[in-house]
Amino acid sequence: MINIKKSDIGGEIISILTKGMYSDPRDALREYVQNAIDADAINISIKIRKNNIIIEDDGFGMSSEIMRKAIRIGISDKSPKEKIGFMGIGIYSSFHLCDKLDIYSKTTLNSPNRLSFNFKAMRDVLDFQKEERLNNDSDETKLIALQELLEKNISLDTLEKSDYVNNGTRVEMIGVNQDFYRSLSKFEEVSSYLEQTVPLPFNPNFKWGVTISDYINKICVKYKSVFKLINLNLQINEVSSYLYRPYKDECFEPEPLKPFFYELKNGKDFFGIAWGCLNSSRSTIKDKDLRGFIIKKHGFSIGKREHLLKYFVRQTYFNRYIGEFIVVHPRLLPNAPRNDFEFSPLRISFYESFNEAANYFNDEANKYQEYTKSDEEIDKAIDYLKEKEAQWNYYADNSERLLEILFEIRRFKNGLKGRKDRKNIVEKRIHDCDSILKRLDSFDKEITTVIEKKKKKKNNLKIKNEDDIIKDINKIPQKAKENIENEYKSLLDVIDSLGLNIHEDIKKIVQIIDEQIIQVNSENKQSYYIELKRIKNCIEESLED
Repeated sequence: MINIKKSDIGGEIISILTKGMYSDPRDALREYVQNAIDADAINISIKIRKNNIIIEDDGFGMSSEIMRKAIRIGISDKSPKEKIGFMGIGIYSSFHLCDKLDIYSKTTLNSPNRLSFNFKAMRDVLDFQKEERLNNDSDETKLIALQELLEKNISLDTLEKSDYVNNGTRVEMIGVNQDFYRSLSKFEEVSSYLEQTVPLPFNPNFKWGVTISDYINKICVKYKSVFKLINLNLQINEVSSYLYRPYKDECFEPEPLKPFFYELKNGKDFFGIAWGCLNSSRSTIKDKDLRGFIIKKHGFSIGKREHLLKYFVRQTYFNRYIGEFIVVHPRLLPNAPRNDFEFSPLRISFYESFNEAANYFNDEANKYQEYTKSDEEIDKAIDYLKEKEAQWNYYADNSERLLEILFEIRRFKNGLKGRKDRKNIVEKRIHDCDSILKRLDSFDKEITTVIEKKKKKKNNLKIKNEDDIIKDINKIPQKAKENIENEYKSLLDVIDSLGLNIHEDIKKIVQIIDEQIIQVNSENKQSYYIELKRIKNCIEESLED
């Protein structure tokens, strides 16, 4: 048995821990919001002004006994089943962010108290010791222990009731480092971080927000779990706003589809609920920060969206969704960096259910794609048939053009029949499909009859093969020529629209291929845009195989 002395744990450990766990200064905001939620706060405000930050909540507050326990490192009375913060380190998350941390708190039964941390004095001592070691002047016996460092720089005082009248807690970060303040003073950056990280309500500008919240609450009640949200107001200098989850209708093109839901279960274990809204345009979500799914535990983000891509067989489909995996299982605990869950048999079971959910969302995206492709094919066939029927007099005496039209009609017929056989046509369009197939059959017979009569009159009629016919199709004069929308400006634009991440060197090669081959071989801008769209469809289909 080894006798552990207080000098065996140096003060540098507090700097090492906080640097490793809270590399982003905004992480401190998250940690103090988290503590407020653990105190059952509903309303929280964050105010950032000059070089000070104040976070205030209406939670149940802390007595002096609880505040004394709060300074402990790696020890917490919080139940990991019910509370978010249970590591016993979050209170020190602003160690490198500010010079001083003051925490005021009051309960309904106790007088207010103030807990003060002189972080600057602590850092000065540790910096001095580090400089001595660099100069080989250090004396091991003089290195400050963690216990001594904290004792000298933390104080707990009881205040008069008039000093802090509200029940709840106020955290004041005083003397914020100017380098950190530059990023913390940017409202869009801070609000974006919080919107994606903490448990906020859905934005009123997201049409499915209420539907999703109601569904999650209903399922949580069924399994006796809690789906907790807070009201958070952020003020940075003169800009102030309540924050919401970052999802809005305008994140989608042109709108979000009705959400899909999936209950995350494995045997007797209920892990939570997953929801996802597809982009209705069958294209990638433009905002890379919101593209795909994110895991949430107690409303706080675990890891990053791109980390979940590997669980989805089809990357293309993942990039068309915005969604969340809401985890409520009390024993599935986040790890210290909050980039995953702690390794355990339960974690393995969770990811098995996660894989099933990923397959479900993939299948729904595939169904939607096939349905919409069928819709487009039906509409194209209807438009094509209307146009050719209207131009019948123009083509009736042109055998070569009649063959080309016949080829297109049969292509439409085969395609639609195949989609119908595979049940890839939504029920409400089956009647349209049957109707257009009958019209295509009728027109097919009419053209075939005319061609046969011409053959009898002229036995030397030359039948072109399909490749020749396709080449000539673009030469057919049309009364109303289709305008091709400039949807993609370049081949790189096509790749970006699919959500594909490629190395900068590959981007240069793609650009050369685009400029030296695709553009050079395109007759005009219209044909270039058509080719880009064709390439996009080819890439998309190859990724979906």
